[in-house]
Amino acid sequence: MTEDDVPIWEENKAAEGQYANCFRIGHNAFEFVIDCGLMAGDRPEARLTGRILTNPHSAKSLYQTLQQALDDYEKSFGLIG
Repeated sequence: MTEDDVPIWEENKAAEGQYANCFRIGHNAFEFVIDCGLMAGDRPEARLTGRILTNPHSAKSLYQTLQQALDDYEKSFGLIG
């Protein structure tokens, strides 16, 4: 996705956010699977809170968007340890 392809987001009042602090990513030739989980305290177990299935092109777009957001965050709040 280029800057010219930025979507116009439609608001969805029913959309719910799920907190995640650990991630597991797998892939095959056709898709990426991004598992989002929650680890609490000193326990090694993570509870799956969400899963994203996407194609390689969209996974790369997510990577680039997240990189830009992290760069912007660090410019505003300082480097992340």
